[in-house]
Amino acid sequence: MPRKKWTSRRIGRDIIILLLVITVAVLTPVAYLASQARKDISEEYIHRAADQAVSQFLTMSGSMEATLGLVRDWGASEAFSVSKTDELTRLLFPIFGREKLLNGISIADIDGGSFYIHHTVEGYRSSRVSASGSDRVSEEIYWTPEFKPAETFKTNSVYDARNRPWFAPSLTSDRIFWTEPYKFFTSGDIGITASTSYQRKKDDKPVVIAFDILLDSLFEEMHQLAPSESSRIFLFRRDARMYVPRTESLKAEFVPIDDAGNELANKVHTSWYGDQALIDKVVSVMHEGRVWWCGFRPLDHETKYTWICVMVPEDDIIPIAGKRSKRLWLIGILSILVATGLAVWMIRRYGRPNDSTAVFSREDPEGSVRSIIADGENRYVEFKSTMRMNLHTKKPGKEIEMAWMKGVAGFLNTDGGILLIGVTDDGEITGLERDVFENEDKCRLHFKNLISKHIGADLSKYVRFIIVPMEGKTVGVVRCDRAEEPVFVKDGNKEHFYIRNGPSSDELPVSQALNYIKHRG
Repeated sequence: MPRKKWTSRRIGRDIIILLLVITVAVLTPVAYLASQARKDISEEYIHRAADQAVSQFLTMSGSMEATLGLVRDWGASEAFSVSKTDELTRLLFPIFGREKLLNGISIADIDGGSFYIHHTVEGYRSSRVSASGSDRVSEEIYWTPEFKPAETFKTNSVYDARNRPWFAPSLTSDRIFWTEPYKFFTSGDIGITASTSYQRKKDDKPVVIAFDILLDSLFEEMHQLAPSESSRIFLFRRDARMYVPRTESLKAEFVPIDDAGNELANKVHTSWYGDQALIDKVVSVMHEGRVWWCGFRPLDHETKYTWICVMVPEDDIIPIAGKRSKRLWLIGILSILVATGLAVWMIRRYGRPNDSTAVFSREDPEGSVRSIIADGENRYVEFKSTMRMNLHTKKPGKEIEMAWMKGVAGFLNTDGGILLIGVTDDGEITGLERDVFENEDKCRLHFKNLISKHIGADLSKYVRFIIVPMEGKTVGVVRCDRAEEPVFVKDGNKEHFYIRNGPSSDELPVSQALNYIKHRG
C-alpha cells in the first residue's frame, strides 16, 4: 500500500477530531456503546431472521425439485402417459401427501395435450385436455379426499398449457425452472411454479412437468418461523407492489404499495427503495411510536424480482442486548484508553509535515477533484487533457496514450498518486468528452485494455479508474497505489522504467533502474 502524506492542516483537523472522540468517550461511553450494541444486535437478529425465512423457501424448493425430478424420471421411463388418467392419478396422488405445499401438478406435451390435478376445498380436481386441430375438450373429474372419483363431465376448453409461463422456459434449459409469482389459470390464485421436461421415447417429443405452489401457503409457512409474536413478513416486488394474502372476501394478489392501505409497509418500502435499493440491507423505521427493524432477501438470486421482508419491533430484540450490559462499563473505560493511545499513535505517525499528496474521497468525488486541481501538479498529482485524442491532429494518437501511461508507471514505482484525465496543465476542466467515446463503458474498457497491454493485467490491481461528473463534463480519476513489484511500460519490443521526480515522470536507464529496484524496498 502507498505511504500516506499528510499536510499540517489535516494533522490539526484529525487531532481535534481525536480530542472530541476522547471527550465523548469520557462523558458518555456507556450511553454510546449501549446504543451501538442495540443497533448491532438488532441488525444481526434481523439478518438471521431473514436468512431463516429464505432458508425455509430453499428447503421447500429443494424438496420440490427432488420430487419433480423423480416424476420426470417416471415420464422418461414411460411409467405414465398424458392421455391415461388412471395411470397419472395412481402415481401423482401420493405426491400431494409428501409435499404439503404442493397445490397442483401439470403434465403437458408439445402438441397441446395436458393433464392437471390440484387441491380444492372438497378434495381434488383433475382436468385432462385433448387437442384435435382447433377443438379442445377437457375431461373434468372431481375426487374425494380419499382419491375416489365423485363426478365426471366433459366441456369445451380454452386452456392451452403451451401458453403458460412455465412451459416454454423448461424446454430450453436442463435445470428446473421457477417462475415469478403469477395468477393461476384455473383458480385465479397467486402462486409460483417449478417445471422441467423430458423427451418421449416413441416420438422424441418433449413433455413438460410442472408443480404449483400457492403463495398463500408459502406465506403461511414462513410466518410460522417468524422470530417473535409481533413480527411481520411482507413480500415486495421490484415494480413497487406488495403481496396481500387471501381473505374471506378477496383473493390474494400483488397490489401497488400505495393502495395496500398498510402504512408500516409503505414506510419500510420507502426507506428500503432508495439509492441503494434492491440489496439485502437492514433498515429501521418509526411507526406508531415503535422502532421496527427490517431485513430483505430476494427469493430468486438471479432475477431478484420478488423480495421477502422480515420486520421485528425493537422491543422484541432489546432484551437480548441486556445480556451485554455488564460489559459496558469496562468497555467505557477501555474506550478512553484506546482513544488516547490512538491520538498518540496518529501524532507520532503523521505529525511530521511532508510533501502534499492528493486525497480522493468517493463520498465527495467532485469536491476531491476540485481540491486536487487547486493544489496543482506535484510529485503525487499529474494532469492530462485527453486519454487518446491528439488535440492538434484531431485524431487518436498512440503518443497521447503513452504519455499518461508513463505517469501511471511512475506513480506505481514511487509512492503512488493520482492522474486526472480531462484536465489541462493549468487546471482547466475540458473533460473526457474530447476523446469521443460512445459511452462511459467504452471509455472504461479502453482504459482497462491499455493498462493490460502496456503495463500488465496482473498489475491492474494497483490502479483504479473512476469517472467523475463535473460542470457538465466528466473527469477521469486514475488512483495509483505503490506497487510491490517493479513496473515497466511495454512499447512494442521495448520496456521502459519510470519514477516520479517532482511533478514529472523520468525514465531511468537500465543500470540506474536496476539499482533503484534493488534499494526500493
